[in-house]
Amino acid sequence: MTQGDIPLEEQGHRHDAIVIGSGAGGSTLAYQLSQYGFRVLVIERGDFLRPDRRQGSNAVGKYMYHIVKSGEETSCFVGGETKFYGAALYRMRESDFNAVEHENGISPAWPISYSELEPYYERAERLYHVHGSSAGDASEPPRAAPFPHPPIEHAPIVAKLVKRIEQSGTPVSSIPRGLDYGPTGKCVLCSTCDGHYCQIDAKMDAEIAALRPALATGNVRLMTNANCARVLTTRDGSRVTGVSVQHLGREQEIYADIVAVCAGLRGSASLLRRSRTQRHPDGLGNATGCLGRYLAGHSAGVVFPIAGWKRVPPTHTKTFAINGYYNCAPGWPYPSGVIQISGQMPFWEEAPTLMRPLAHFIGTRAFMCFYMTEALPTRETGLMFDGDEIASCLPPVHNLKTFNKLHDLAVGVFRGSGYLVFARRRPPRVWHEVGTARFGNDPASSVVDPTCQVHGIEGLFVVDASVLPSAGAVNTALTIVALALRAGDHISRCRG
Repeated sequence: MTQGDIPLEEQGHRHDAIVIGSGAGGSTLAYQLSQYGFRVLVIERGDFLRPDRRQGSNAVGKYMYHIVKSGEETSCFVGGETKFYGAALYRMRESDFNAVEHENGISPAWPISYSELEPYYERAERLYHVHGSSAGDASEPPRAAPFPHPPIEHAPIVAKLVKRIEQSGTPVSSIPRGLDYGPTGKCVLCSTCDGHYCQIDAKMDAEIAALRPALATGNVRLMTNANCARVLTTRDGSRVTGVSVQHLGREQEIYADIVAVCAGLRGSASLLRRSRTQRHPDGLGNATGCLGRYLAGHSAGVVFPIAGWKRVPPTHTKTFAINGYYNCAPGWPYPSGVIQISGQMPFWEEAPTLMRPLAHFIGTRAFMCFYMTEALPTRETGLMFDGDEIASCLPPVHNLKTFNKLHDLAVGVFRGSGYLVFARRRPPRVWHEVGTARFGNDPASSVVDPTCQVHGIEGLFVVDASVLPSAGAVNTALTIVALALRAGDHISRCRG
């Protein structure tokens, strides 16, 4: 029997815990529970991504767009969206846990402090093999221990850019990266990392870093190509009893005292919504109408410092960031955000036909750098349901003046370092969405409590991007991993 097959005799079988989804939250939680001896079933809607041998034996990464274009549904894979992330694993800044005034509103305070999460950040960095350094990053929060691995070195062409930026007076820091890199590691620092599926398992995504070690314990099982139809509760709706799953053409009920919904921002909200009962007529965790609400994220844009007229060779570029404007910026009273170099991605393949030649010319001769500032949640932002379906989504509130200020700062840094810059001023895109099942102390304004357990339903947890009340301005994956480790500890303590 292979992973993903649950025999008929296991229908109705009781597990200690059921985890819905195998992304950063789900895989990490399954790993943590496995360390405490829990018998865990992970239910994944998709299947494994497997190397494409048609690319040749030397091919490392496969671009996300090519996988989606081939007909495979994006995000529905073992490992979730982390299969394509750039493995930038930042701690949220200490200020992000407090209420912070922005141009168009307040970024809400979290129900926990940075110091409460710091030990779990440290464990998350070890589990995901994070390489990094605090040097040059004034926004870096306090840490009890150094990074587990040294930072990834800059490629020569990137090192030249970094040197020029530093000589112009702007501090530069390393991007913390989760890679299996080192003397015995698999990572070859290829150009196909960010936005790509790593076909040699060198990127520490949720499957590689957490799910595989969890499965290796023998305490965790994985059901693939399975859709969780609804979460089951007792008649009075006070506690969870299991899930109903559609698998291999039939529906079956599987029981557990712990169910963790880790299906992603939209998937988790949708599952809780369609699990409604007479006791919970608007969905589980939605007694006060918060489910799907309070969507937050990042306002993101892109600039292109031109390296020269010759094409930039295949290079591992995602190694530096400028975080000095995180909490303040020259002549601006509000937090601004970050500037990061991205990996090499053939984005021109997704451009409109008429724009493709120009996009290709610039993309092959420039560094792709993005800038991110915080987009704010309100009670109105988020998902609109029509029955069980998501009918629409109201995006978070952009701080447009701040976004434009950060654009100008990014352009100024690169021009001040002697580079021509292609930088169209465009509306922001929303990246790294969070919220829709946020955690908090007050059930009137949150879906889950500070331990990630749904208010009023014992044993039901949500552990993914949905629970973050805000996104700050750094990548959110490591925070999701840390919260999953923390939730796993809480569940273990409750079992005694």
